[in-house]
Amino acid sequence: MKRGSRELAAVIAMIMLSLLLNRPLHSHAAEKPVKSVISLTVRSSLNANSMSRLDINSPRISKALLHAKKEAGAKASLWVDMNVTIKSGSKEQQFQIDRSGNLWEVLSEKRLILPAAVTSKLSAYAMALRTQHFGSLIPWEQARDIVTRKSIFSVTDLETGLSFRVQRRAGSSHADVQPITKDDTAVMKQIYGDQWSWNRRAITVHSPQGRLAASMNGMPHGGDGIPENGFSGHFCIHFKDSTSHKSDTPDPAHQLMIRKASGDVRSYLDSAEPSLLAESFVEALNQKDPQLLAQVWEDIPDDKLSHFVREMITLSSIRIKRSSKSQTTDDNIPLDNVILETEITLPIAIYSQGKPERNTVYGFIFRWQSPRSPWEIEDIRTDYSSLMP
Repeated sequence: MKRGSRELAAVIAMIMLSLLLNRPLHSHAAEKPVKSVISLTVRSSLNANSMSRLDINSPRISKALLHAKKEAGAKASLWVDMNVTIKSGSKEQQFQIDRSGNLWEVLSEKRLILPAAVTSKLSAYAMALRTQHFGSLIPWEQARDIVTRKSIFSVTDLETGLSFRVQRRAGSSHADVQPITKDDTAVMKQIYGDQWSWNRRAITVHSPQGRLAASMNGMPHGGDGIPENGFSGHFCIHFKDSTSHKSDTPDPAHQLMIRKASGDVRSYLDSAEPSLLAESFVEALNQKDPQLLAQVWEDIPDDKLSHFVREMITLSSIRIKRSSKSQTTDDNIPLDNVILETEITLPIAIYSQGKPERNTVYGFIFRWQSPRSPWEIEDIRTDYSSLMP
């Protein structure tokens, strides 16, 4: 199993004040059987206030978990945004769950040996909870016929859990929308920390067909069709494969947030070319999301992950300078006729609190294990030494 998938939560947890550390609580032995409750939780990031929870009251499953043996296992594809807790009296244990329903101890890197019927149940519970929390991933060609022009619908920000109403006013390549009332505008501004911003945010759109995965920016611009709503202009909501009005190519930052809103960043990154991985890494930094950052760079060394997490504290924003084109080296190097390497350099502008703009260049080194495997970040080089260890 890769460290990037199995130990990710443990590394970030130690950095972020031990959010996912095991916290066993000791108590005197009870004379009567103690009721055990299993809780599944999901949130879009470690820092998200919005969380969905499912409590499972099953003596059979609880007994299987409490008495399970443990073993070191092979590679697993974990749901890094989910946590499983079992409380038995005053004792509490925490685990991660993979896509097959297996449970893994956060720190020991060991899998609980559970009956197939139990893992199948846990997998079904996990999928049901994810369906409730995240939105469906549908392309813009379908979404445009669901959230039609002049339709009114609600959007929910996955980080804060706050919701507000909007109306789609226009937009052929994506949805141009406006808050309905001043109260809706106030909620939207609260989501953005009371400061309008072009930053993308993962949202779900509430529609007659259910919750849809989408991404929004938070900057009023362009035409204004709803008077006295306290919002001068409109803002944009993007769906899968939607584009801006000035480009035929989907915006990588919006598309990454849409996948985050769908709860399936992994498959998106696994199919990404190096250029998209590089841009996604920068966007994860801009989002100040260490969990997302470590998904983009699966095998990021602990010291570099720790450093980037510390840098996020003072980082206001980071962006690719679009005026300069990214460069890809001409030498895709075959190693042992199996592994390929390539490098991409991106000009970067860094904005930190109380400091002027700083410019640097990130050099991304990518490795491809085989034609059937995804591209992976092997290293990142930069001439701005204080941002990298």
